[in-house]
Amino acid sequence: MASGVRRMALVSGGSGTTSGERPGADRARLSQRAAGLLGQALAADDAEHAGLRADEVLADPAAAVSLLGSPEAWPAARHAVVQRYGRVGALLVLGFEDRWRAGAGEEAAAPAGLEELVDRFPHAGAEELEGLLAALDGARGGVPDDTEAARRWLHATYAVAERDGTDTAHRAYMDALDRLLRLAGRPLAS
Repeated sequence: MASGVRRMALVSGGSGTTSGERPGADRARLSQRAAGLLGQALAADDAEHAGLRADEVLADPAAAVSLLGSPEAWPAARHAVVQRYGRVGALLVLGFEDRWRAGAGEEAAAPAGLEELVDRFPHAGAEELEGLLAALDGARGGVPDDTEAARRWLHATYAVAERDGTDTAHRAYMDALDRLLRLAGRPLAS
């Protein structure tokens, strides 16, 4: 599934939030951390090809904290989750890092929305994931930027398609990709 993530990297964008001094800087820091994880995962060997499946890594939340979030986290497990679920996977890894920090008595470095993403991911539909991503991105009230909204929808539908594997989920992802590519083509055609 790494090839799917490579496609996602071409259209990834947006930002996230973390706790701290300035919401804008915090969102940028979370986004940079997620982008860094995406870059590392894309540069790594395909974890699934090596036999490590993201759904198995995430199946036991307690084990996932250790495999993904601790200082001794297993890089291949982190890569598997990010390679499989793209930006949402990177945010999941950051959420498990935050869980490890909380369990170790350290100050949380990420917002409550990240914890909610970790909790809701196994069962959330694309609409709910998109809403969680919007909250993490600090989406402004009122009418969101079309391209930002389309990117969030793409990330949400991609993660659900990879998680569920249904024809309906894959069609939603392909529709989201088509929408974003059409939006990106507008400035190029001008």
